[in-house]
Amino acid sequence: MHTPVQPGIPRFLQDGVFYQEHHPDPAFGDQIYCLWQLRTTYALPSDCHYLVVPDACIDLVFDLSEQADQAVLVMSPGIRALDLNLGRQFHYCGIRLYPGVWRGSQHIIAQSQTFSSLGGVDAAAFTRQLGACSEAGQQQLLQHFVRQLTMQGIANDAAWMPQLLAQADRLTSVDDLVRVSGYSRRHLQRLFSEKTGFSAHDFLKILRFHQALTTQRLDAYADQSHYIREFKRITGITPVAFQKKYR
Repeated sequence: MHTPVQPGIPRFLQDGVFYQEHHPDPAFGDQIYCLWQLRTTYALPSDCHYLVVPDACIDLVFDLSEQADQAVLVMSPGIRALDLNLGRQFHYCGIRLYPGVWRGSQHIIAQSQTFSSLGGVDAAAFTRQLGACSEAGQQQLLQHFVRQLTMQGIANDAAWMPQLLAQADRLTSVDDLVRVSGYSRRHLQRLFSEKTGFSAHDFLKILRFHQALTTQRLDAYADQSHYIREFKRITGITPVAFQKKYR
């Protein structure tokens, strides 16, 4: 199963930065991987450089801090990690959508977009509503937002993707994707480009990277040197340096 972890908080700031994920209601299980919160618990001694690692998901980000630009940020880092300077105080919440759920993903990958309104919802008003809610209330609002996006045709139900993600640990080649999906190789390549913004080959690289992060299994790599090269290409640093720097 694809488990898109985001362990990009620097260790030396871990006491001052709170990050938590919540699973969605079952009705949204094929669209939403998680609902998340990221905030400081006090003013940090230095800026927090948060590393967003590639996971092929699309994040909808809401800035709940005072005097923030209250637009919806829609983002995905692409095939390489993205270093975000969040400053010394921040408060965000968001939705992490599974690959293939966001319609027009190819326009988001490695080039985030902001929206003042989305699916007929005014972003500023919605963000203020989120900020006034309890944590449980935020989760319900965010899920209702996804329902509205689906009804408006902005989000897909991604019916073809869960079958692939459920077998992520067995997918090592494009041929495996073809076999599991039942599509022809040509159609699958086109589907990946249109629905996820990634080529099938790059998508597999991301799955393999996350399997190594979450299980420490390197089966999908030719050898340890291959693993280190790929890890460094994605994050900019070696696996050992990553473990020392991020929690």
